[in-house]
Amino acid sequence: MLRAVLWVWSIAFAALILSAAPWSIAHHGGDWQVFVAAGSLVGSHALLDPPQAWQAFFYLPGAAWAMVPFVAVPLAASFVVNIVVMLGCAATAGVVASRTYALPRATSVATFVLWPPVVYAAGIIGQNAPFGLLLAQLSIAGMATRSVALTAVPIGFLLYKPTYALPFIGLLVLRGRLRELGVVGAIALGWFLLGVPAAGGDWAWPAAWLRLIARFASGDLGVNGAFAIGLPGQLARAGLGSAVTIAIVVLAAAAVAVALRRATAVEAGSAACLAGLALSPHAWAYDAVLALPMIGFTAAALAEPYRTRLLFGLALVAPLLFLSPLLRFDPLTVIVVGGTCAWLVVRLLPGAAGFVDAPAFRRYSRELRRSEYRLEETARPLRRARV
Repeated sequence: MLRAVLWVWSIAFAALILSAAPWSIAHHGGDWQVFVAAGSLVGSHALLDPPQAWQAFFYLPGAAWAMVPFVAVPLAASFVVNIVVMLGCAATAGVVASRTYALPRATSVATFVLWPPVVYAAGIIGQNAPFGLLLAQLSIAGMATRSVALTAVPIGFLLYKPTYALPFIGLLVLRGRLRELGVVGAIALGWFLLGVPAAGGDWAWPAAWLRLIARFASGDLGVNGAFAIGLPGQLARAGLGSAVTIAIVVLAAAAVAVALRRATAVEAGSAACLAGLALSPHAWAYDAVLALPMIGFTAAALAEPYRTRLLFGLALVAPLLFLSPLLRFDPLTVIVVGGTCAWLVVRLLPGAAGFVDAPAFRRYSRELRRSEYRLEETARPLRRARV
């Protein structure tokens, strides 16, 4: 019964969000108009020094080339195309997650597509976070199979939005994955070279890009603070000084680093997505899309009916993001920061984790570790044969 209520509720709320798409189009399509404007400015220095503040493009300049085809298309049509593509990315990520976490495919795909931040990102503000989710989930699948290319190439492409890629790069460093880091570095060089013509031939575009961020992003928290879901944003809004905020975030990052080293590859990749949001100074409601890998991992670790109860609880909390301006606080913070803290407790303090099904969680982790060990044993003779 609860499972039926979960999916009826999730489908109904997703449809309600999508019904606001015509309103969003009538009001210039949210962030989508910024991306289309970037497509019109790419190839000139105006991309990094926009004529108007709303045209500020905070992604890597090379990413603006992807927006060129939409410049000549009516905004309404291109906005709808983005909705379809982003929901398709979420569905594909759900398929990948079902294989990675051994979740039922229908449950995984429905969870990923109907997650309110996904539908909000695609249907109201024209964001691309579901594309980032797909790349993140592919990288985690690569970690599960010990594939250098499948792990590293998606991370390299995630550099289009550096805040999405940095947690994965940190994870590769922590786990000493040098070959993967080499591939990511090569793709990063490609992004640099792609950014030169995008910035009008400016080889020093990284400096101009950082100036753009410093110029406009500083006021972002003041305007969108109610939708902040990361720990730095919440501490800053609480009035704590920069020194205290930095100290708390550094301590939290250190705890996350220790936990990531202890976790299996799949768990570490999934947790890096969630912890990356929790520690990011620039994480908003739509970025909560990147919480889905850890949600999928946790759901797979739970037997029924606890899995459905978890998903139902999340489905009730997530829609409250639309009340953030009234609450002056985004309830998704509870999922992102609270979820990160809960994972740290389970991973670092198992004796204090009696309030969760810690044995099942650790049992699932051990099964993943044994599976990864078997994959490694299978792959070792193949690598020797190539040598």
